[in-house]
Amino acid sequence: MNIKKSIVKALVAFAFYLDGNEVYKKVKKFFWRLMNDDTYQYKKVFDFFMFFLVLISVGILLYDIKNEVYPLLEDFDFYFITTIFLIEYIIRLWVYNDIHKIIIQEYEEAYFLGREFNLKKVFKEILLKKWEYIKSPFAIIDLLAILPGYRPLRIFRIFVIFRLFKLLRYTKSINTFIEVLANKRFELFILLIAVSFVTFIGGAVIYVFEAHSNPKIENLFDAIYWSLITISTVGYGDITPVTKEGRVLTMILIIFGIGFISFATSIIASAFTEKLEELKAERVVRTIKNMNDVYLICGYSNEAEILCERFSKENQDFVVVDIDDKRISKASIKGYIALKGDVTQKDFLKSLDFEKISKVFVLTNNDISNAFMILSIRAFFKDDDIKIIALANDEKNISKIQKAGADYVVVPTSVTSLLIAEYIGNPITFEVIDAILTEKRNAVIDEIIVIEDSILDGKLIGEIDFDKYKLILFGVLKKKESNLLNKTFSLSNGHFYFNPPFDLKLEAGDIIVVMGYSISVNYFKYLVERSSI
Repeated sequence: MNIKKSIVKALVAFAFYLDGNEVYKKVKKFFWRLMNDDTYQYKKVFDFFMFFLVLISVGILLYDIKNEVYPLLEDFDFYFITTIFLIEYIIRLWVYNDIHKIIIQEYEEAYFLGREFNLKKVFKEILLKKWEYIKSPFAIIDLLAILPGYRPLRIFRIFVIFRLFKLLRYTKSINTFIEVLANKRFELFILLIAVSFVTFIGGAVIYVFEAHSNPKIENLFDAIYWSLITISTVGYGDITPVTKEGRVLTMILIIFGIGFISFATSIIASAFTEKLEELKAERVVRTIKNMNDVYLICGYSNEAEILCERFSKENQDFVVVDIDDKRISKASIKGYIALKGDVTQKDFLKSLDFEKISKVFVLTNNDISNAFMILSIRAFFKDDDIKIIALANDEKNISKIQKAGADYVVVPTSVTSLLIAEYIGNPITFEVIDAILTEKRNAVIDEIIVIEDSILDGKLIGEIDFDKYKLILFGVLKKKESNLLNKTFSLSNGHFYFNPPFDLKLEAGDIIVVMGYSISVNYFKYLVERSSI
């Protein structure tokens, strides 16, 4: 009894040690991602390495069938390649589940219920979990692929085929093909039953008609073989009917065969069409992971289309999301990264990398949809750093959309009305605004961030000669509080100063808003960035 208690105590202590050991967790996570995570950058290198080893090992084993292999190659295959396969199998078995968590769970249950630690139950559960992996198809392939390396028993070399099956692990396109067929297994199973039935009936009938008159059909197996070859429209010609009845049956089976092939083709084609959208979505998600500071545009409306054109000119990374196939197709044709999906669904939001998304534009033509999207995003992504700019098609819904979580709400009708009024009352001013917004005369309004240790950091507004750079200063957005509270209005991330006073000091993180020709603005940005290096 004391020995059992000592074993339990040691197991529990070791389990808690592993559970709290960060190095162990990092190592196990690394190997798990290396074996299972297709998005992990090192897995691609590992897959290529294993793919290369499989091809080499298969080449050596096939060459060894009728030739004498160099001892060096034999040693390389047995001591290196087979050992790598064995280590891979052990690692996959190790990372499949956490044994220490099973021990801790049993310990906590025993402690809570005041019962004895059930060592037998723990070992049984551990073995069952590992057996769950061992009996999986890929694990069986991995195990059988190790056997050909043992050369004294030549019968093991037949298992070389399982080394080829290992390629399925490392080739995503083949896995995709198998997955597509697996999704249509019911339809393919029905087709298989139909083909088997017609093949057997055809074989039985031809056997009745030609068993005594055709010397090439000696038994029922020959008849069924002929029937299958005829249905598949291969027609080797080694068995041909000699009676009129047999030839009529041949024509009927050929027609059935063409129908079966057409049916199988339509099943596989429809399966790949369905899979294509999923593959496109995966590609877009992978593209997002490689971006920085991404804008998410929900709904490809007319306003969104104009916004996308602007972002595209500015080389700003953005992704368009919509549930309508036509709008997604329209955005894709223009070369934008577009993804079909419903932002109100939690599973879809999980697929997006919100760590890379800094702003979200909700721009559908339905205010109810906009509000639901905003609520879903805020519920899923609780970080206040992300900014949501939403469209309100009706002024009455502005407060509702703001309460849903939008930081800024834009009403196209109000903006249009203001521009029309400006055009009627002040046509020259309207021309200036229109030139700035459409960049007809290359005039732009832009933001410039004050970078630490740049020519703007620590400078007073009066010390900067904007005329020298052919720029007009509109205002300054201060990230920090200032004593100068006149001529400002409060924003969610600071105070904006229209026509700021000369003694206003700029600090890193502040944003100045300037107007000028694009060449002047871009040159000034370049000077600011260069001066901070």
